[in-house]
Amino acid sequence: MTDVKTIAAGWEPSRVSALRDVMSAMKLDALVIPRWDEQQFEYVSLANERLAWTTGFTGSWGLSIVTYDDVILFIDGRYPEQAARETNRDWVTLQHLYEEPPEDWISQHAQAGWRVGFDSEVVTPDLYDRLQKVCEQKAALMQPTASDTFDQCWLDRPETPSSEVIQLSAEWAGESVAEKLARVREQMRLAGVAWLVETQPDNVNWLLNIRGQDLPYCPVVRARLLIGLKGEIHLFGDVADSDAEALASADTAVRCHARDQFLNTLEHAIQPADCLWVDPTQGPQCGRQMAETVGGGALTHRSPITDLKARKNDTELTALRSACLSDSAVWVRLLHWLESAVHSEVVTELGVEERIHQFRTEVDDYTAPSFRTISAADGNASLAHYSAPADGGATLKPSTLFLLDSGGQFSRGGTTDTTRTWCFQTPTSEHRSLATSVLKAHISVAQQTFPVGTLGHALDSAARLPMWQAKLDYDHGTGHGVGHYLSVHEFPQRMQKAGTAVGLEAGMTLTVEPGFYRADEFGIRHENLCEVVCREDGWLGLESMAYIPFNRRLIDVEMLTAAERAWVDTYHREVLDRVSPLLADDDLVAWLEAATKPLQDH
Repeated sequence: MTDVKTIAAGWEPSRVSALRDVMSAMKLDALVIPRWDEQQFEYVSLANERLAWTTGFTGSWGLSIVTYDDVILFIDGRYPEQAARETNRDWVTLQHLYEEPPEDWISQHAQAGWRVGFDSEVVTPDLYDRLQKVCEQKAALMQPTASDTFDQCWLDRPETPSSEVIQLSAEWAGESVAEKLARVREQMRLAGVAWLVETQPDNVNWLLNIRGQDLPYCPVVRARLLIGLKGEIHLFGDVADSDAEALASADTAVRCHARDQFLNTLEHAIQPADCLWVDPTQGPQCGRQMAETVGGGALTHRSPITDLKARKNDTELTALRSACLSDSAVWVRLLHWLESAVHSEVVTELGVEERIHQFRTEVDDYTAPSFRTISAADGNASLAHYSAPADGGATLKPSTLFLLDSGGQFSRGGTTDTTRTWCFQTPTSEHRSLATSVLKAHISVAQQTFPVGTLGHALDSAARLPMWQAKLDYDHGTGHGVGHYLSVHEFPQRMQKAGTAVGLEAGMTLTVEPGFYRADEFGIRHENLCEVVCREDGWLGLESMAYIPFNRRLIDVEMLTAAERAWVDTYHREVLDRVSPLLADDDLVAWLEAATKPLQDH
């Protein structure tokens, strides 16, 4: 079976040579290749794994600039070790996506007269503006390609299957499509725009109350939308005729088109005075260019659908809580099994991944993992997004420091994402101390009270403070949003070092996942999915939706304050009270009782 690992594993220098031949025919001096495709989304179809095909890198985010002398791969702080392992360093040069961004590279290396190629359906307005600015300074040209460059060199490119559309009821979603569209169009009216382009699959699927199976791990139909203020709505994707008829007959009267009809339809829809709304970081540059050429210009601002989707309604929150509770019971079963199996069986990283999937299949509405499970022993856990290899990977031993980051998609509930770090015998004092520092960071955020509209980077600092005091840090965000049976990484809410312009509101979801990593030795992360809830006097707080014990062996009680110990004990009481009724086996309940005893009984 072909997957992104298979595509990357087949990398050889001839791929880059073939791509350079195409560039030469197009008279390009450089080519910009983002990880994302024309949907500007984290997950892409196998046919659009262009970055993996070009570089061998399989991470979920990144960008490459290919020239005739080099292949520069820009990655964020999650991926330096993984990229170093996966790429041929004789051919690929690694740079940090934010510390050494692509525009800096262009500024330093572009020559006067250079033609820098890019796909205008893929590149976002924000990225285009940053690159265009430095190209102008260097007397270089940003050159849109007339077609997908890879069609001419990726000869064994996988086929993209047609979509199967699953239509969901308003009762399931908590709101009808007509009601959602009315809210979107009100935002369009206030902004003074006639049309809105929406390319994010999770936004499209949320708005139309549909789901699908077009992408790995994210249950969506791959489609783009063009929404008119006065009632028109066009969908561009590979949907079957029967699904197109069903969407057309609904009260919203969606008109379905082939995927490649997007630009043609947009050009004919926009009138000279019409303004088009395009998301600057999650929308296409071609949309803005079209609006500026044949219409009345473009508004580049975050999509209103992104914000509406982020604030969950009561139905969505109830479903997410249910999914997280079901998944918590799965986790307890897994940890109970693992504690015994490591001492008596051959347990591999891949074996743990397969076992938690097996336990989830016994939950009747489980459909798939929400991402590839990170089952990582010792040094492998220092890679933030490690995947166990097909041969099983490392074998877990009693001395192993083990990190498991896993989640599921539940059709009646939602999307889950949890991480625990575990050891199976008395740990080293350093491991216990570091794991406790990470736990203190988790608690620091989990017990915060904050005003409405607090920005994510403020809470990110609250998480890092206990670690900074110990001169520790981690090069990834502290938390991200999670969807309602959608993407496990949901925008716009974030907890991260970089400044965020999105204020937190009740009804949003947010993971809390500080960590610490030492290259090739170990990784530690503690993650719960939380919801933003109202506290007293209109302030906000975080309430966990995941109820899974922290490994007591990795808690140095003496490092915790009285308030932190109380938080752990309260959380563990909640774990026992909520999860034990879901456990049919007395041995499981007994294990959970022991795992959640008060810390003074440690």
